[in-house]
Amino acid sequence: MAKLFGEDAQSRRLLDDAELSDEQAILRLCKQDKNAFQLLFSRFSSLVFSIGLRVLHDQGESEELVQDVFLHLYKKANLFDPGKGSGKGWIVQIAYHRAFDRRSFLLRRNFYAGTDLEAAGDTLSGDSDLEREVGAKLTLEQMRPAFAELSEKQRKTLELFFFEGLEFEDIAERLGEPLGNVRHHYYRGLEKLRKSTIIEKLRDIKR
Repeated sequence: MAKLFGEDAQSRRLLDDAELSDEQAILRLCKQDKNAFQLLFSRFSSLVFSIGLRVLHDQGESEELVQDVFLHLYKKANLFDPGKGSGKGWIVQIAYHRAFDRRSFLLRRNFYAGTDLEAAGDTLSGDSDLEREVGAKLTLEQMRPAFAELSEKQRKTLELFFFEGLEFEDIAERLGEPLGNVRHHYYRGLEKLRKSTIIEKLRDIKR
């Protein structure tokens, strides 16, 4: 009977944990709360994996990225600052940062020799410094002044891509736009950001 009561208590705990916000779960993770870790993994492991595929173009490497990112979260949850953005945005940024680091490592070791990265995907396949910086270094709050220079659809497309981790197909569905239009908004938005004096100032700060 005691065991049953214990199981009921555990079930209630897991149910209560499911109601936690992302930010609350990360703060609980600072105390190495395993339930909070499991909750975050269930919410974001697929997203981290998709970011890995987007940047690394390799399933095995993307699976390794998931383990790497969540090990980092478990050890460094105390670095999260809710005043600088959402929990999801923080996790997405970590995933991009570590994916780009891994991609650079693999490129130096000719991992992609004989592979046409441009044909492997239509985003983040080249070596765009701006894409790398927006995805891995700059927060949404830092980007808002630069985003204000874009059209509404360009801004929303870039926000969903870099800070929500959505693929073009998902963005098209979210915005009710044809896929071709979403690609157009993405590339035109990036082109405008490359010419933005605000972006140049942010780059100088980050150097």
